[in-house]
Amino acid sequence: EALKGWFSRNRKRWEASTTRDYESAIWSTLIPQFGKFYLTELTPSMIKEWTTTLTISNKRINNILGPLRQTYDEAFHDELIDINPMQRVKNLSVVQREPNPFRSGEIEAIINHLQGQERNLIQFAFWSGLRTSELIALRWKDIDFDNNRFYVRIAKVLGRHKTTKTTNGERTVDLQPGAREALMNQYLVTQHHETVFLDPLHNLPWTSDQPIRRKVWIPALKTLDIPYRNPYQMRHTFASILLSRGDNPMWVASQMGHKDWGMVRKVYGRWIP
Repeated sequence: EALKGWFSRNRKRWEASTTRDYESAIWSTLIPQFGKFYLTELTPSMIKEWTTTLTISNKRINNILGPLRQTYDEAFHDELIDINPMQRVKNLSVVQREPNPFRSGEIEAIINHLQGQERNLIQFAFWSGLRTSELIALRWKDIDFDNNRFYVRIAKVLGRHKTTKTTNGERTVDLQPGAREALMNQYLVTQHHETVFLDPLHNLPWTSDQPIRRKVWIPALKTLDIPYRNPYQMRHTFASILLSRGDNPMWVASQMGHKDWGMVRKVYGRWIP
């Protein structure tokens, strides 16, 4: 009941993707596992022992425990309980995945293999550093050809538009030559639409990254016999190229939508001359 109440009281503050994740964690995992207990019966050892039986990633476990943590925080502050067991349950360590950027020959092969709107989409992704959610939400009014730049203002997750992932995610990005070329070619096709990139099969905006991965990305890599990396590696590729050629890490951070260059240094340090 505490989990359900917490979810009901807070859901209006969340984005659709967050609501979906919390809903799944609560009804599919937390309630079946712990729902029969009173708030005062749950102990840190019970939670720790349960997590050792799971075969999912540490990051996923931490995400599932999120609603439980917040529910217990709320109950403690409302004085429904005297002790908060979640204060003794630390998040599990999460190993940061190493970037695995594409080599120049691989980039060229992938772009040349694709045609039409699919080629424009992937070429722009390689040379813009956008997250896929930002890429599929890009509008023509966000493009400033005269000043050779574009603006990242919104993202699209689960078919819905939302603000960018962070406050710093809202940013102005300089148009690299490869990105500008892709936009110029795309303009000939979708200039009368609000959205820049459309699914050519239906001539409608992409709903999420999944159709792109399934219909464009995976088939291209398979045909070219290029080791699979997820589409997010195009963003890593963009950052590594800029840093390798000696661009200022602070500027690169601003292009990527990071608050400062600490993340750039941490993730891409080996590409900084």
